[in-house]
Amino acid sequence: MDPQVLVIFGASGDLAQRKLIPALYHLYKGQFLPEHFAVLGVSRTDYSDEAFRKEVFLENPHLGDSGKEEGFARMLFYQSIDTLDSADYEKVRKRLEEIDENRKTGGNYIFYLSVPPSLYTKIPAFLSEHGLNDKEKGWKRLVIEKPFGYDRNSAGELNHSLQQYFHEDQIYRIDHYLGKETVQNLLVTRFANGIFEPLWNRNYVHHIEITAAENIGVGKRGGYYDHSGALRDMVQNHLL
Repeated sequence: MDPQVLVIFGASGDLAQRKLIPALYHLYKGQFLPEHFAVLGVSRTDYSDEAFRKEVFLENPHLGDSGKEEGFARMLFYQSIDTLDSADYEKVRKRLEEIDENRKTGGNYIFYLSVPPSLYTKIPAFLSEHGLNDKEKGWKRLVIEKPFGYDRNSAGELNHSLQQYFHEDQIYRIDHYLGKETVQNLLVTRFANGIFEPLWNRNYVHHIEITAAENIGVGKRGGYYDHSGALRDMVQNHLL
């Protein structure tokens, strides 16, 4: 795997703290990350590198039980910016240059937008403005979280906007629920399992019930839910 920096916009938010960074830790613990790898967290919250590292393990105390947390923490960096201020993206560019020098990551960047949909076009525009979409200095990737638009027309408009700043082969769209192992294995279970294959059809299945069980509430996501609502957040994206 190539050397790289994963730049997480919204790094102090719920998705990054509960899902993305713990997943990276498990990859690190299993030795699945490249030797030259780093995470740059970007958000409004005013953290130093050290404060960000402490916050990660404070939010996820179960990560500190393998003896590998210090090595993982050394991969974590942080840059506070106003995501709506173009000038602040120069701080991101300079920080990435420092990380490239320190971690030997070669200018390969993945920009992961763990942010509200209202920022999906603004952040890529500012990245482009500061040359952070330039494929000549290492490869660049842009990862967009759900919801990707609210209907077909808005999704098409979002695609058009993103392609003004990044080429299509640089853009990746993801709903993190699709990364769950059980979801990824549904088709295998249906068609490659000798027990289920002859039974999972309309002749034997009375109905299908999908349950999304969570043990947390809205938490710090009130502003996001006020805009999108639970129906769009959970049903349209995760469950459909």
